Amino acid sequence: MKTQSKTKSTKKLILKLLIGFIIGISFGFGIGKMVKSNTKFTNSIETTLQQNCNCERIEPGNSYTGIQFIKNDGISTTKLNFTLMNCDFTSSAEKEAKRLNDVLIDEVEDYDSVDFITFYFKSDEKNGTVRIKDGTIL
Repeated sequence: MKTQSKTKSTKKLILKLLIGFIIGISFGFGIGKMVKSNTKFTNSIETTLQQNCNCERIEPGNSYTGIQFIKNDGISTTKLNFTLMNCDFTSSAEKEAKRLNDVLIDEVEDYDSVDFITFYFKSDEKNGTVRIKDGTIL
C-alpha cells in the first residue's frame, strides 16, 4: 500500500516538474524574443536618427519596456533615451527634437508605441534635454 502511494506521489512530482519546466522554457523564449525585438526597434530608431540629423554621434541610452508607473509620468510601457553629440542645428533643441520626432513617426514602424522618448543634446557650446510624451514636448 505504501509503495503505491509513494509511486503516485513520485508521478505527481515528475508531472509538476515537467509542467514547470515547459512553462519556464516558454517564458524564457518569450522574454528572449521580446528583448531581441526591443533591440531591433531601438536600432531602427538609432539608424533613422543618424540618417536625419547632423550629429557627430548618437548613443542610445537605457530603454525600458513593460508596464511602469512613475508618479510624475503616470503609466507607460516604453521609454527610450538617446544622447545626440555635437549636433549642428540652427533652431532650438525643442524644435530639433520635434522635427526628429516627426521623422521617427513617419519612418519607424510601430514608433507610435513609444510613450516617452528623451533626447539629450550635448556639445561644447550647448546642452539640452527634451522629453517627448506621446508626441508632445513636455
